[in-house]
Order: sequence, then structure tokens, then C-alpha cells
Amino acid sequence: ATPHALSMPNHKEDEARAWYGRMVLPPTDAVHPEHGDTFGNIRNLMIDAAGKGEQTEKLSLGCSSSQTARNLEDIVCQENSIYCWARCMSILEEGIPRENYCQEERNLRLDCVNPRNQTYTGGHGDYYPACTASTENATSYPKLPVYQEIRDPDICTDAAYNDFAKTDGYAHSFDLGPSIFMWSVVDGEVDGRLIFDGVFGFLAIGHASFAGGPHDAMNGASIIMALPGGDYSAVTGLDLSLEPNINEYVISHTASAFRHWKEPVSASGANTSSYEIEVVENCFTAIKFKTSEINGIPFDLNGKNDLIWSGNNQDYYAGYHGYGNRGIFVVDFSSGEAYMKSDEGQHQDGNNQGGEDVASKTSDASSMFSSWSTTSLLAIICISLYM
Repeated sequence: ATPHALSMPNHKEDEARAWYGRMVLPPTDAVHPEHGDTFGNIRNLMIDAAGKGEQTEKLSLGCSSSQTARNLEDIVCQENSIYCWARCMSILEEGIPRENYCQEERNLRLDCVNPRNQTYTGGHGDYYPACTASTENATSYPKLPVYQEIRDPDICTDAAYNDFAKTDGYAHSFDLGPSIFMWSVVDGEVDGRLIFDGVFGFLAIGHASFAGGPHDAMNGASIIMALPGGDYSAVTGLDLSLEPNINEYVISHTASAFRHWKEPVSASGANTSSYEIEVVENCFTAIKFKTSEINGIPFDLNGKNDLIWSGNNQDYYAGYHGYGNRGIFVVDFSSGEAYMKSDEGQHQDGNNQGGEDVASKTSDASSMFSSWSTTSLLAIICISLYM
């Protein structure tokens, strides 16, 4: 967080004083005045160190003075479960009948691994309990041939992006930060285009789902998703020699990893003939669609719709979208109003409070709040090094 403090004035014993504060997270690319690094990188370093159980100077980066962050939880899992991917996971659900099965029956050990048979050390990913002999620590997914950080700056210019992001032919648009959603309502259908200032790892948009699950709004969501290849494997990712494709999917209600919901629902008869992928090679990505529904769930053309979007500009595993490249937003197709879901309280009266310009100005900060307010079993506070 940005440096901050609160001083309370003295008052009588029979008096009480209340205070209210709101933490506003700085942009991920803003530079911390003391550490000289961006807030986004500082946060990632702290999360990585905490997930690995390290007690290093990285844990003090987000704290003031001589304080450091500390993991307060001592996780003890119930019988037939192990600590895996920042939570206790059942071994029974993975087909392991008892805790000593791996060693006694297979001469292996029980551990937390990913589909590439790498052991969990912390951070985000796809992990589960398994019998393994692997001693290889988890690594990041292999990168796209050209990923975001090595885009050609002479080709992927601001002018090129602005030209790609033109809203000509669309009645409304909403700035989501690294992406823009533009749309018109034509003959009872949403004619939409989602553009992404990122190379093509995947790009998706769809109905948010609030039916519960580890990631509310995401688990159970019906989406339109574009992939840069086919023949997906959780071990090897997408085959980029195959043609890109765009289909409808339903994200699993209980598991977020793509391997759990990789079969498109559009294979069962949904009309995806209007769905298109647009790519400025190794620069920008967009998807277009004209439909009244996604997976049989209609858009409410007379009211508000909770939508989600996400994009990946790093790898070909249809995995984690990364910080900031996703969001939950609301679109009223009857009025053209749009705003981030986290700003919904400001729009309950139905007024646009300034129209699209106001909504667009708040979208960068709002998507940042959404991407940073992730739930975790790690309870971290700043405490003195001298305690």
C-alpha cells in the first residue's frame, strides 16, 4: 500500500471517537517512493515469498519502517487431505484411497503437483494431490513464441492500437483498462467486439455467474472464448500449429483450470457462425460476435447484465490471465450505460452520473481493485521485526 498513517486526538474517558478510512490501491506501474520499484512488482514479490514460506526482505517491501509481513496461519489439514495450492485438498477426490497409499502401494510419495508433474512451491497455478517421484519444482508455463514483454515496439505502437480499437459502427463502448468492449443492439441481438491490448494467449467474455465456487463470478460462467491453437493438453498446452478457434464454454463450478472444462458447449449445437477472431500478429487481439445468448442464456436487452472478461498475453496453456487482465462489469443494453461491478453502489439509482465518459474514467482503477482483491488462505499483516 502507499505510505499512510492515522493520528487520533486525545478525548475524555466518557467520549468515543469513530473513524472511517478507505484504502485505494495505486496503479500497478506506479513507482514506490521508498523502494524504487513498481507497486505491482512489489506485491508479486511479497506473494511469492509468502507462498514459499520465506522470511526474507521481500516480505518487508509493502510495510513501513522496520516492519515485515508475516503469515499468521499454521495450516493443519484433516485426515485424507493435504495442503495444496494454498488450501487443504482431499486426496480421495483424486483417487488416492488413504494417506499412506502412495508409499506403501506404489513406492512413491504423496505430494502437491501440477499436470506437468512439478511440485508446488507457491503462487498461482493448477495443482492437486498425487502420487509422484518428481523432485522438480513448479515452473511457469512455457511462453508464447512472442509474448507481451517482447512485442516489437516499432510495430505495436499506441497509434496502431488506437486504430485497432476504433469504435466505428458501434453505438456504445466501455474502457476496461487493457481492453475495450464495444457494442450495438441490432434486431434483438448484441453485436459486440472485445479488443485486447495484448498478444493472443486467449481472450474471453461472457455472463458472470454468482452461483458460488472458489472464484465467484467466474466458476459456472458461460463464455465466448478464443484460443490460438487446438488439441489442448494440460501437459503440453495448445498446439499452435493448428488453427485458432472460438467457441462457447461453461467454466466448471468447482475447478478453474481449463482442463476441467475444455470441451466447448458449442459443439452440442450452439450457433457460433457470427463469432470471429481478429489479430494484429504479435500485437493485439479481438473477438467479435452477434448473438442474443451465450450457452442458451439470453442477454437482457431491457436491463442490466453482469459480464466478465479475461485475456492472456503470456502462454498457450489457457491458464491464468495475470494481474489486471480480467474484470467484472455491468452493461445496460437498454441505456448504453456500463460500469465496473465494484462501482455498482454508485449506479443503483439508475443514473449514469455523467455517462460513458465517467464510467470509462473509473474503469482502470476499478479493474485494478478487482484484480487485487483476490481471496487467499494467507493472512498477512505487518509486524515489527523486533517482536
